[in-house]
Amino acid sequence: MKAMVMAAGLGTRLRPLTEFLPKPMVPIANRPVLQHLLNLLVQHDIRQVGINLHAFPKMITTYFGDGSELGLSIKWSEEPELLGTAGGTKKLEEFWEGEAILVTSGDGLHNIDVTALLGHHQRTGALATLALKPVDDPSAYGVAILGRDTRVLGFQEKPRPDEARSDLANCGVYVIEPELLERIPAGTFCDFGEDIWPSLVNAGEPVYAYTTMAYWNDVGSLNELRNSILDAVRGNVHIQMPGEEIFPGVWAEEGCSVHDSATFEGPIVLGRNVCIERGTRIRGPVAIGADCRVGQGAAIRSAALLPGSMVPDDGIAIAGIYGDASNLADSVLRYPVAGAKA
Repeated sequence: MKAMVMAAGLGTRLRPLTEFLPKPMVPIANRPVLQHLLNLLVQHDIRQVGINLHAFPKMITTYFGDGSELGLSIKWSEEPELLGTAGGTKKLEEFWEGEAILVTSGDGLHNIDVTALLGHHQRTGALATLALKPVDDPSAYGVAILGRDTRVLGFQEKPRPDEARSDLANCGVYVIEPELLERIPAGTFCDFGEDIWPSLVNAGEPVYAYTTMAYWNDVGSLNELRNSILDAVRGNVHIQMPGEEIFPGVWAEEGCSVHDSATFEGPIVLGRNVCIERGTRIRGPVAIGADCRVGQGAAIRSAALLPGSMVPDDGIAIAGIYGDASNLADSVLRYPVAGAKA
C-alpha cells in the first residue's frame, strides 16, 4: 500500500506561527510533525508516499529531500491552487498504480494502527474506510453515525451536545480503493469529508469505519499544538525521542551546553546546541528547540521553546509556546532530516 499525505493546508488557526513555517514543519518534541507521521508510515512498512504542498513548499522539500533518509520514496505534488484532500489525491492518479491508498493528514499527530485499519478495510470489502475516534465533545468535530456492522450510515457536522447521535470523530485517516478515484473530478477542489463521503453514503455505497482508541490530535490550534508537544515529551504518544538521556527523564541532542548549577525535573527534551546557563530551573514537561539559549536564573515549566529562541536572564516561560520568529525557519532548516536522526 502507498500513502497520500496531505501537507498543503494553510494552518490558519496556528497563526502567527504559520506565517513563518508551514503547518507540517511545526516542531513537536524538536522534529517537524510531518516527520513523526512519516516515521509512523515506515513502521507499518509503507515506503512509497505522495505528498501535496502549497504553503512554503521549498522549505518542506529542502528538509525531507527524496525521503531516502527516512527509508521512503517521496513523490512531491505542488498545488499552486489548493485542490482539497480528494482533488490532491486525484492529481497523483498515475502514481497509485491501481493499489489501495492510505490517505492521512501530514500536519496532525497520531499513533493510529494503519495496518489494522487496512485489515479492517479488506475484511469488509469497503470502497472506503474511515478511521474514527470517540471524543468528549462532538460539537468540536464532524462525527459519523454507524450501523452495527461498522458501516457508515450518515454524518453530523459539529452537532450540539443534545443533538449528537455519535461521539465518533473523523480522524482524517482513510483507506480507499483505486476505483474511487474515478468519482473525483480532475483539476478542481474536492474534499473527501465534505464532498465524497456524504455522496457515497447517500448513494448506499460501502463506506465503513475503523474505530480507534489510539492517540490522535489534529494540531489545529495553538492550544492543541502545545498539548501535542507536551504529550510527546510525556510519552503519551509514541514518537522517536531524539537525543540521549543525560539525566533521568532529560533527553539532549549533540552540542548542548548545560551548566552544573542548573536543576531539572523531567520529562525534558533539549534540541541541538541548546545552552542552559547558571542557576536555571526547568520543570517538565518541557521541549526546548535547537539553538535555544536559556539565560541565568531563568525558570521554565510546562512550556515549549521553539527553535532559535531565547529566555533572558531571570526570565520565566510557563505553560505556553515561546519563540523568536526571526530565527525560527533558519533553526528548523539548519538540521535537515539527514542530520536530525538521533
